[in-house]
Amino acid sequence: MKYRRAHVHALRVVAIALCAAAASTVAVVAAAAQDAQLSALGEQRIPGLEATPEELEAWRLADGGRQVKARELAERIVRRHPSSYVGHFVLGYVQHYAEANFPRALYHLDIALRLYERRWGGTPSPVAPWRWHARMLRELAAAHGDLEHHSEKLGYIARYNLLYDPKMLAERAWPLMKLGRYREARAAARSGIATTDPWQREVALNALCAIEFEAGNDGASYVACKRAMDEARTQPDTMNAVDFTNFAEASRSLFKLDEAERITLEATRAQIAWYGNPWMELAELYTREGRFAEALNALREIPRYRMERPPHVRDADRNETRRALSAFFVVVGRPWDAIRITAKALVAPDRRAHNSRDPAQDLSIAALLDRRARLLAAEMTAEEAVGRPIHERLWADLRAGWLRVEAWQAGRQAARLLADDARLVGMFRIGTAQSAVIPPWLAGELVEVAGAGVVREAVGRARRRDRRAGAAAYYDAFDAEAALAEGDSKRAYDLATRALARLGRAEVLLRARVEAIAAAAASDLGRTERALVLYDTAFQSDPGIFRRLGLEVPVRIHVHGGEVAEEVASFVAHSPRFDEDDQGLDLRIDANGRGGRACLVGVGGSILGCGRAEAKRGDDAQELARRIVQDLHATAFAPRVDLSQADANSLDGSNRIGRDPLRTLFDDDAADPSGGGGGP
Repeated sequence: MKYRRAHVHALRVVAIALCAAAASTVAVVAAAAQDAQLSALGEQRIPGLEATPEELEAWRLADGGRQVKARELAERIVRRHPSSYVGHFVLGYVQHYAEANFPRALYHLDIALRLYERRWGGTPSPVAPWRWHARMLRELAAAHGDLEHHSEKLGYIARYNLLYDPKMLAERAWPLMKLGRYREARAAARSGIATTDPWQREVALNALCAIEFEAGNDGASYVACKRAMDEARTQPDTMNAVDFTNFAEASRSLFKLDEAERITLEATRAQIAWYGNPWMELAELYTREGRFAEALNALREIPRYRMERPPHVRDADRNETRRALSAFFVVVGRPWDAIRITAKALVAPDRRAHNSRDPAQDLSIAALLDRRARLLAAEMTAEEAVGRPIHERLWADLRAGWLRVEAWQAGRQAARLLADDARLVGMFRIGTAQSAVIPPWLAGELVEVAGAGVVREAVGRARRRDRRAGAAAYYDAFDAEAALAEGDSKRAYDLATRALARLGRAEVLLRARVEAIAAAAASDLGRTERALVLYDTAFQSDPGIFRRLGLEVPVRIHVHGGEVAEEVASFVAHSPRFDEDDQGLDLRIDANGRGGRACLVGVGGSILGCGRAEAKRGDDAQELARRIVQDLHATAFAPRVDLSQADANSLDGSNRIGRDPLRTLFDDDAADPSGGGGGP
């Protein structure tokens, strides 16, 4: 994700904004310093900033962060003096930065500008309080930008530049990029870089980083983002996290995951960024690499970081946080927690004004995660039913069936969002702007959603356009899954083997998925020994992959014991996770009336997972056997990460006192302080 360089310090925001600088017809002496004095003292001494003492007090309160008092005073001013443009301006400012009510902010700012120009005209005059006018134009540009009105933002910047100096040069680059006018955006960025103003250079360099990324020039983006970061390091007082996270994403686009981690960790120690959250990016990276304990720790930091940002930008990446959370819950086998989050993400889109990605792509990722979470819940519901009485198994079948229907609906939503050829092709260009930061381990879901033939064609188009070193391995991985779905096991095996030889070791989840695909293909081809090695390897890195793909693991059952052991063997044979086969992995069962265990053993003799249970009073052989099998499901197919339900709720703020940072008025559990969730 590429973010616009945010304002770093509140005083700097005010100094830049209030110091609209000299109009061609107005002499200005030390404007920035004088504006700072006004901010501190609230005195009416600066030419061009005349207002009543009450109006100046309202602005001083707003500028000083006392937004409630500023709003109350401005409301009183407007009630008594409806023509007070300063009163409306302060209300617009407070609605924008304190209330995050952008439409209401725009309403008051429009009134303020209209009232000012009715009184003083639309051009600067030595006898007019022209600095308020300059500030209004800048604020209107900012408010329209936050509402994604990029053409309108450019219009207000143009008006400002026509009347005031110094010009807003670099600020034009971002809206031009959002409108797809890359050539003009580059020119605007370069004009800012050419100035001696450090702020203009920072904005311009970060904009150029985003422009090249969005335009698909990944190498040029990497260079531009590094230049922006290096220049920011020369000004440590104003450097913030965005300077690092933009470069970290450029590193990920070239598959430099170690560099991306190092730079993102540096971002966590920098000043808080208005846009982007380095902890979220670390959580996604650690999840991708199968480092679940570290991902969990990073996820715990996300709400704290969000709440340290100003109110008007806290919702800028709400759904990105939901994506990171739901992806984590899916891969650690917590589908109900994932569904609780994806259900919200699909109906409450983010404000995307300061993010360079296509919002439809982001929404399609949420739909894919929702689909996989529901399918995973269906698989686990079927596992839970093993050994249950017939009426409970039938009820579980109904619940699992309904979950699969809901998953199909989520898949259809993703397919509709990706119906555009360019958007679908772009999803496979991992790490680029076109892929919308889809986790590599999730891209294979599109085989079932869009169809194997469609994916094969899309992957072929993406491959032909991609010159990045290391990209071919990802295309081989996606092609292998499509080939297996089409029944071409030989091609699937060859592609998967080639992908595994080239994929970086850090791509733990994607490698596990490819290993599972290769194992299934090898089994189809009669290459039993190779298949078992691949099953073993996938188990070692990501045992949850078999649940997520709905695959059965071939097992050779060894029974030691009496009736309980035989019941365990029978339940294993009927489990959706296992396929009894003389050529499978060893499953050793040792159980009797006092208890026992069932252990899945790898090719080299390592224990992949053991289910254990001790007899309780009233247990019969079937109940004891059922608990052994349930524990086998829980231990063999779940990643090793200690995550309680309280932990799960805390990650999105559900069990926090006060407002949940991820909750909106449209959430269906808004009245439930626990945040909902739970199992089937």
